[in-house]
Amino acid sequence: MKFKKTFSKALALIMCLSLGIAVPMKTAKADSLKVVTLGADLTESQKESMLKYFGVTKKEANIVYVTNDEEFKYLGKAATKEQIGSKAISCSYIEPTNKGGLKISINNIHWVTENMIKNSLITAGIENANVVVGAPFNVSGTAALTGILKGFENSSAGEKIDENKKEAANEELVVTGNLGEKIGQDEAAGLINEIKKEVVKENPKSEKDVKNIVKKTTSSYKDIKDKLSDEDIEKITALMDKINDLDLDFSKIKDQLNDVSSLLKEKLGSEEAQSFFSKIGEFLRNIGNFFSNLFS
Repeated sequence: MKFKKTFSKALALIMCLSLGIAVPMKTAKADSLKVVTLGADLTESQKESMLKYFGVTKKEANIVYVTNDEEFKYLGKAATKEQIGSKAISCSYIEPTNKGGLKISINNIHWVTENMIKNSLITAGIENANVVVGAPFNVSGTAALTGILKGFENSSAGEKIDENKKEAANEELVVTGNLGEKIGQDEAAGLINEIKKEVVKENPKSEKDVKNIVKKTTSSYKDIKDKLSDEDIEKITALMDKINDLDLDFSKIKDQLNDVSSLLKEKLGSEEAQSFFSKIGEFLRNIGNFFSNLFS
């Protein structure tokens, strides 16, 4: 009887293999929760220096490499060849968490900021993670998000990210970076966040409706709207139309969006707020003039 059971199990295994049915197998990794992505074009000494900067060894984290071809795959439609470059340099450390939101820090990255990266990760659907982005020398960081998303997917606590979300998130980073050159980095991150908040909340039915939201939101910021060209508005609209097609759930991401808003509200003052404080100032000046005339 025991022989029959053993024979039956062996026969079932042979049949599975002959039919091409996969048999689950566990793969041993270092610490597959923590992932470090390294630019494939770094020298060995540079790779070692980045591991040291992130505070891990090859035995303590899952190491994956990002190539220049991968950077072009996700950035080629939004960024220029000059912006992407010919070598993969940017590196990142990713540790998905159960709570605490997105914690971002950067080093030797000058074109993108922590808030730009956070905005893009929200679009990609990542809610909680500790992320460190760096390079062995000063770089733009244009392709940093490509590595972060790849790292998240390779973490045991991460998951596969929809390709459309990846593309939209990378485009968001580039569009925001380009705007940052005209209106300031924090101002650009704040503006894109506010527009995205309205688009996701309203879920417009057409690109024309998306554009109306873009125009309405940008017109609320006096110091910014005059600096934006028609081309800027078109690029923001195209980006937001892509984000709108992702069908993001506002109830799930509103806290993340509001968190970015609270960080950047001092940089991005609405026209209404500026008008309010202007009226207060005018009121106080009128009072001063009244008493000055009264006793003159």
